[in-house]
Amino acid sequence: MTPKPILKMALGFTVLAILCGTLEAVLYGGRLNEEGVVQESLFLPLTFIFAAMAVTAVVFAILRVFLK
Repeated sequence: MTPKPILKMALGFTVLAILCGTLEAVLYGGRLNEEGVVQESLFLPLTFIFAAMAVTAVVFAILRVFLK
């Protein structure tokens, strides 16, 4: 696999991370309940998961170029 498809995949994961982060901010916005606990949705963990996958894909693409 060449680095180009891996970088496209990283771009897709980055777009998904930005989308999930934006949805979390717009729909939930860090609201607190009566006990002062932050109410969050599944979008916040998905943001971090997609961001980690994007970083991992970029690292693999870089390694693919240098270890060829």
